[in-house]
Amino acid sequence: MTASVSRRAVLAGLTAAVPLVLTGCSSKKSAKAANASAARASDPGGDAFVMIVRHGEKPDGGHPGLDGNGGHDGKSLTERGWARAKALPQLFDPPAVGLRRPARIFAAADEGPLAGAHRMRQTVTPLAAKLGLTVDTAYAESQETALAGAVLAGAQPVLVSWEHSRIPRIVEALGAADNGVPTAWPDRFDLVWVLARTGGGAWTFQEVRQHLLDGDS
Repeated sequence: MTASVSRRAVLAGLTAAVPLVLTGCSSKKSAKAANASAARASDPGGDAFVMIVRHGEKPDGGHPGLDGNGGHDGKSLTERGWARAKALPQLFDPPAVGLRRPARIFAAADEGPLAGAHRMRQTVTPLAAKLGLTVDTAYAESQETALAGAVLAGAQPVLVSWEHSRIPRIVEALGAADNGVPTAWPDRFDLVWVLARTGGGAWTFQEVRQHLLDGDS
């Protein structure tokens, strides 16, 4: 009798523990979903036309970075990178096929506590000057969700110059992933990713090749 009672008590305890285990799993799933949604920018809906470029060429073993005065600087563009930056206005004024003249231009912050390299800002500075715009550097690398929110909230079209490994995070934050967009930026500097939608509908994706410098594919 005692053994039987003991077995029933153990079974009852295990049965009572099951909902706790399931609740724990459910909580983990909810937390995961919350984290995923947190990476998505607040979206007012409506039309959007977002163009994204990787910064121009960066230093390597044989090509040093050069600041605006020609001094060596590991955070700046190489000579070829500066040539790309100076040629970039040809793509947008007037705009090449598949592109539009940007109303706003963003680049990753290169000053302040979260500052990254100067290359993103340097890449679009000549274009901004040609268009009479100011490069918005309010958002740093790692702040892609906030950047995407700002991109969607203002005038369109928008051009973003960013570090290539973090560009997919911008796409995700815009809610434009899984629409034919590659999961990673190729090992190239001569592309423009174009993400567009009308009336808050589905996003479309197009990859435009720059063809600005000799050697561009």
